[in-house]
Amino acid sequence: MRKLFSLLFAVIAFVAVTNAQDAPHSVGPAPVQTVQAPVNGDFDASIGKRYFSQISSSPTFQFGKAFTESCTITNVGAPFTITFPGGLMYRNGIVYTYNQSSPFQLWSIDTTTGTHTLVFNMTGVPQTNFTGMCWDGTNVYGLSTSITQSQIFTINMTTGACTPIGSASAVCAGGITLLGRTGAQYSLFALDIVADNLYKINKTTGVFTLVGPLGQNLNFGQDGSVDNSDFAFYAMDYAVGPELRKVDTTTGTLGPVLCSYTAQATGMAILPPGAPPPPVGVQTTICRTGINVPINDHSTSRDSLQVALGSACVILDVNVRIGSVTHTWDSDLKFYLQKGSVGSLIINQVGGSGDNFTNTVLDDSAATPIASGTAPFTGNFRPSNPLAPFNFGAGLGDGFWRLVITDTATGDTGALTNWCLIVTYQCPVGGIQTIEIPNFYSLSQNYPNPFNPSTSIKFSMPKGDNVKLVIFDILGREVKTLVNEFKNAGTYDVNFDASTLSSGVYFYRLEAGEFTDTKRMLLVK
Repeated sequence: MRKLFSLLFAVIAFVAVTNAQDAPHSVGPAPVQTVQAPVNGDFDASIGKRYFSQISSSPTFQFGKAFTESCTITNVGAPFTITFPGGLMYRNGIVYTYNQSSPFQLWSIDTTTGTHTLVFNMTGVPQTNFTGMCWDGTNVYGLSTSITQSQIFTINMTTGACTPIGSASAVCAGGITLLGRTGAQYSLFALDIVADNLYKINKTTGVFTLVGPLGQNLNFGQDGSVDNSDFAFYAMDYAVGPELRKVDTTTGTLGPVLCSYTAQATGMAILPPGAPPPPVGVQTTICRTGINVPINDHSTSRDSLQVALGSACVILDVNVRIGSVTHTWDSDLKFYLQKGSVGSLIINQVGGSGDNFTNTVLDDSAATPIASGTAPFTGNFRPSNPLAPFNFGAGLGDGFWRLVITDTATGDTGALTNWCLIVTYQCPVGGIQTIEIPNFYSLSQNYPNPFNPSTSIKFSMPKGDNVKLVIFDILGREVKTLVNEFKNAGTYDVNFDASTLSSGVYFYRLEAGEFTDTKRMLLVK
């Protein structure tokens, strides 16, 4: 089956079905050829709705942009290599593409630079070829085919898990393009390269129903998109050559050629009405400063940051800056970055007997490997192992990021005094927040104090624990419980409203794990 996915674009054997075409069926790019690209004489490329495109120039693929009903593409960025790229999808301000063959990878695309970033590997794709993907404003749907049967499924955009809908169906043998308009109430449509038909798909049952013959020989895998302002369905087909047509979802017929591309068109995503341009990656630097973490003989030292992103945010790139590590023997040290179950040994015993790291930036795109540098390390270096595994999909950047430093020998002294994460991210809604993880438990004096009628009580925790924060009167009677639940590591600010209490002295007590502290406050009315 691997032969199906090779870059030789092997032809799949003829499948005898009703209305089957004479040419063999293939999933993936068409043979390379040069085609002139005339534009309709009455089309004004300066107007219209923007769509993003993906064009095959085997073995690479070029991301670009154009206006609807035009095949004149403006390239964005450099060509990108994916073994078998599928179509494009626009969702929440981000454009995605995917790999048709295993491993089924999802990539986000920076629409300004053309940079592709791996979001995750998908699991549970039901058929051997992943050939279509679209978003209806609520769910992301996928289409897969074995060239004898097809099936739709939903895609979890946080985990990459795919859940089949219904059973695989031979009614649509070779579903190659998935189209759907915005609105959970509307059906999906699939173009079939085996029988050259259009099918409607029920989102709930996964049942394929014949709409009608396309009237054209599709030949190779393409893509399409729906203009949700006028509900026109567009398809990139390969009947005469690489071309753009409209699809009649009532009869199934492909309309006349609107224009032709210079090479096989494999991806199309029309911007929805009123959609803002997809965001460019934004960079933020999150630092831990003013710390003093010892790094001594045969010890392991840790320091953490917590990053909170919106649920739609995607991390495009992560760099690490070691602001200052003083140490008597750099080659005894190993530096790890950890986020949940993902970890990378980013500095592995480099620098010989030299001392110190000062403003050492670890960047996958740096020209000089850290192993080729010399102590004291200053400047940009490529880490011992890549940071790319930390380019997380939507919502997966949330949580603790930890720097771990292991001293592998004796006779050493040193300390970490500051370090930073440099994160490039796309966040269609909301923004980035950062929380420093405290190094110890603490209960602060309430503010203001004296107060009337409310005051704020702040406490900090270096790790998650069960927390109880209780108010007592001068006689030791419990008058109010402010917190009684599990809390993650962090700093919390709790408001205490004493409008129903009398003036006087009160006490508040924090219990968190084995930590207990009590402070006094004064209510004056």
